[in-house]
Amino acid sequence: MSKFNYKKRNLFSGIHLLGILLLFAGLFALVSPLFLSSGSSMTKIISVGTGSCLIGLLIIFTYSGTLIDTSKNQFQEYVSIIGFRMGSWQDLPKIREIKVVSSTRVQRNIPNGISPTLSGKVTNYSILLYADSNQPVFTFNYSNQDKATEQARRLANRLNSELILASVAL
Repeated sequence: MSKFNYKKRNLFSGIHLLGILLLFAGLFALVSPLFLSSGSSMTKIISVGTGSCLIGLLIIFTYSGTLIDTSKNQFQEYVSIIGFRMGSWQDLPKIREIKVVSSTRVQRNIPNGISPTLSGKVTNYSILLYADSNQPVFTFNYSNQDKATEQARRLANRLNSELILASVAL
């Protein structure tokens, strides 16, 4: 396969977490008449449950990403809404090197008086694609080192680029 597809989506944070919560809330609303008695009509329960599920699925299946076609030397930065990709193809510059860089930082929750204030070290792995300049043409972020290294090797092989594994602590 000559296509590399990077999706900028994390289901367990940000707006996508809201989509999952809406989906579960809708499913709960749909099955709640089986074990709870309510003064609401079945039409209202079904419409609220179905609406919540549909909005949740719409949020879950909407994301952006980058598609690189190595056989045609093209890339597409796209937005996908329920599987329909919108974006135009552009010529891919010659990628001379691909770096995998790790960065570790301390992440803290802001104290708000309700949720616990947790802190911990978080390590992110970035794949940086360089053409002729010192600025990366593309940056792909991963939370798993093995997946980042595997994807970088795959890209380096397909693009005939030098692969550099580095580590940076912040």
